[in-house]
Amino acid sequence: MKYIHRFIALIACLVLAACGGGGGSGGSNGSGGGGTTTPAPTVSLVIVDASNQTVTSITSGGAYQARATVKDANGVAVANRVVTFSVSGSSVATLAQPTALTDASGVAQVPIGPASFTSSGAATLTASVEVPVPGGTTTVTGTGTLDFAVTAAGLTLSPISIGSTNLPSGGNTTLSVTAQVNGNALSGTPVNVAFFASCGRINGQDGSAGGVSVTTNGSGIASANYTAVNADGTLCSGLVNVSASSAGASTRTATLTVAAPVANAVTFVSASPAQIFVAGSGAAEQSVVAFKVFAASGTPLPGVSVVFSIQTNPGGVGLNASGSTANVTATTDQAGQATVSVFSGTIPGPVKVRAALAASPTVFAESQNLTIASGPPSQRFMSLSLTKINIEAQDRDGTSTQLTVRIADRQGNAVADGTVVNFTAEGGQVANSCATTTVNKISSCSVDFISQNPRPDNGRVSVLAYLAGTKDYVDNNGNNIFDAGDTLAQIGDAYRDDNENNAFDAGEFLIPRGGSLACAGVGGSYPSRENTCSEGLATTVRQAAVILFSSSSAAISSVSASAGGITFKLGSVDSSGRASLLPMPVGTTVTATPLADGCTVSDTSGSPVANVDPQIGNPAKDLTTTVNIGLKGCASGQRVNLKITAPSGLVTSIPVDLQ
Repeated sequence: MKYIHRFIALIACLVLAACGGGGGSGGSNGSGGGGTTTPAPTVSLVIVDASNQTVTSITSGGAYQARATVKDANGVAVANRVVTFSVSGSSVATLAQPTALTDASGVAQVPIGPASFTSSGAATLTASVEVPVPGGTTTVTGTGTLDFAVTAAGLTLSPISIGSTNLPSGGNTTLSVTAQVNGNALSGTPVNVAFFASCGRINGQDGSAGGVSVTTNGSGIASANYTAVNADGTLCSGLVNVSASSAGASTRTATLTVAAPVANAVTFVSASPAQIFVAGSGAAEQSVVAFKVFAASGTPLPGVSVVFSIQTNPGGVGLNASGSTANVTATTDQAGQATVSVFSGTIPGPVKVRAALAASPTVFAESQNLTIASGPPSQRFMSLSLTKINIEAQDRDGTSTQLTVRIADRQGNAVADGTVVNFTAEGGQVANSCATTTVNKISSCSVDFISQNPRPDNGRVSVLAYLAGTKDYVDNNGNNIFDAGDTLAQIGDAYRDDNENNAFDAGEFLIPRGGSLACAGVGGSYPSRENTCSEGLATTVRQAAVILFSSSSAAISSVSASAGGITFKLGSVDSSGRASLLPMPVGTTVTATPLADGCTVSDTSGSPVANVDPQIGNPAKDLTTTVNIGLKGCASGQRVNLKITAPSGLVTSIPVDLQ
């Protein structure tokens, strides 16, 4: 009976257990009902090396795999499930990929390695996977972790391999080293190698300025190209030290020999300026002539002796000193350049200077286009002209005329192209400057002037053209130099004589030069301020002109009319509508129409109106023009209509009765 009671109790316990009563047996992800739990899968982690041996530490140069083995709660391998890998401390170690799929054995693996060649420390590898619950529609997560160490590799560099250890001047060769770990080429991890050179360039860069970095290839080899020419173009020679270094490895050094450069070419570089002037002209008398020496490689060569000599001398030309014709020896600088100063003599003409190698005189070059000109612009040889003088400008904007300067030196020869002439005007608008050009060996330049405000009350606009040049002088001793005994044509500061009173007044445009010698002041075409002369030859070369702002409306005066013809003075009106002293604009035409039968015009003179001389310095001068109209078959008492047409087309009609 006792045994029966025990059996019944056992059955009751089993029933309770089957119904979920009496407490739980583990965690569940919610896949079952009634509060049951599902055991999680297991994830086992190891790191294996290239020999499939489990390791607890990795280092650069090895081929390592992070391996996870996944089994369900029953210990059965789980295939075809995605395992996610991660590493804490990415600065220590990295994974080649974050996920992998389990195989039939439940194994998933990804490559793992140090973050860099010098990385060291410890990190934690984690792998997680979701596995389906048997017979259910949900999954349960399994996670595994593994702590591992990372150690820095023992890096070494192989001896530097040099393509050729004996180079010609300016030559090049290859350099290479192999990065190694434990005597084996480091093929799995790129390494930066810095190449240095005591002289020359590596991969086109300065080999001495901090080194040139090169990354090893898949075979662990770092290669570079060495050139025996410095970044500044200078050539290397003699012993050159090269080295290769990398973090954690000992530096490797080697030596190569570069042959000394040999000069074999000379070229002309420049003559600055290319045109100088005869001695004593007051203008530039010295030019610096430059040549460059090259090695066989085409590289400029410093430290080479060059001998300069004069090959063409028009008279009195000197090297490095006025009048000295002795050869001059110079040494090329770091850029391979040597220079010599050329001083003008007293005779104009072309100059030729030769630069020859001192060690090999048959190697030479000669200067090009170096010329000694007669002199700078001369006051006596300046000329200013206008295409139109009396322009239709009193009441019209934009009427134009052109100012042209022709300029020569004191011998009457063209000045250098590019000589700048400046302009200024009392009214209207004028271009500020022009640069001379030589056409058919004649030097000149032109600017435009247009009408606009301001307009002077008397309709006379003063303009001034000026440039740096020299005074005129009488060469009493005939040596073509201004020196003691010569007679100087004095001229003071240039100014623009706006009121045409032939004297400088405060407020008028002035070009001071600092002279204080006593001299007379003048106006006219070459205005000069009094008591501003100097003993020197230099001056402001100048010439003035007056442009007449004529009106479009005509006025006539002093009319003489008879049966034989009509003669009258033709002018324009001023801004107030009154007759002025100014002529009508250039190009104005006059026609006459008789009103009686049989009376005809036989001839007309004074039409069209021509340019009128403004007579600079005489602003009160009557500049009206005379027109003569011949008549035929006319009689006293008859009338003739005069029609005066300005260039703009404005017509003024005036009837004249014959006497």
